Parts: sequence; C-alpha cells; structure tokens
Amino acid sequence: MARPESSTPSRTARGKRGLLLGLACAAAATGLAVWFLSGDTSQDGYRAGTALDGDIQAGLEVSSPHTQIGKEYWVALPAADNLSDRPLTLLRGEITQVPHGLKIIGYKALSHDDTDGHPLSASPVGGSPGIPDLTTLPDHAGRPSVVPAHEAGDIFWAARVRVTGKITGDLTGCRYYYRQGGEQYRQDLACVSKIRVGPPLKIQD
Repeated sequence: MARPESSTPSRTARGKRGLLLGLACAAAATGLAVWFLSGDTSQDGYRAGTALDGDIQAGLEVSSPHTQIGKEYWVALPAADNLSDRPLTLLRGEITQVPHGLKIIGYKALSHDDTDGHPLSASPVGGSPGIPDLTTLPDHAGRPSVVPAHEAGDIFWAARVRVTGKITGDLTGCRYYYRQGGEQYRQDLACVSKIRVGPPLKIQD
C-alpha cells in the first residue's frame, strides 16, 4: 500500500529555506552596516566634521544696517579654531544661505595678522573712514593653512557680497572644508549676519 504524501516540509526543504532566510538576513545586515558606515559621508565625498569650534559665534548676530544698493562688502566667516587633538588643514570656506537682495561675488582667505583681529560687521569694498579695505589684503587661499591641535586658526574666509535690492533675510550657514588625518571633512559653524539697506554711516569728527 502506497504511503500518503505528507504535508510537512521535508528536512531538506526546511534546510534550504533556512539557508535562504539566513542569507537574506545577512545581506540586509550588511546593507544596514554599510549605510551606517557611510551615513556620515556626504555626496561630495566630505565627512561630517567636528574639529572646529562650532560655538565660537553661537547666538551672536552681527548687524550691518547701513549698506547701500549696488555696493559690495566683505563679510567674514567665523574664525577656524581647532578643538581636536590632531592638526588640520583648511581647504576653503563658504556661506550656504544667501537671502534675496544679496549676491556672493567671490571669496578670499585672510590672515588675522593682516586684519589685526577678526572683522565682525560688513566691511565696504574700497574701504571707508575708520574701516580698512580688506580687498587690498593678501589672499591666502592658494596655500595650505594648517591649524595645530588645540590652537586658534590664523586664516579665515570672507565672502564678497553685493547688495542687489531689498534684503529679505540673513546670511547664515557658514561652512568650512578641511583635511585631517587623510580624510576630508566639512563642518557648519553657527553664524548670522544681518545686512540691511539703510542711510550711509556718518563718521563723527
């Protein structure tokens, strides 16, 4: 008499399904691990950095209420101070949030030795009484700028900004790119620069 077929999966079938399930889980785990490993790497190849002093201008709002339409000004990014245990090399800086009424014309790297400190308010291109012209100062963007561990950075970036009309917001999102230990990083620092169109600044005699 023939033995009826059993509806219970055979040991071989169960083994194959278990193997496939294990491979699927392993693949999912590998994919998740790769996502975690690459999650801090942006699409342009820079990792999220933490070496710079992100609190140096936290909560500080710099106001320049006397700018004129059609004029250009230099706006400094925060100082690039290294809080980490390793030296780093600054590559470049930029401002990522530009409101309507302002246009960034270009950037240059300046030295605190040349500016006698860190500029805060917008500096007119061409200068004005009591305010030096940053345009005439050397541009250090073409040479490596090394910031030793736990030291203040001498070089900082500044944006050349043109006022094109009524300004509807603030310049924010100051970002530095740097190299450290064979990796390249980018880091956003807190910054708010309120540039407004207003009457020319009068210099008291």
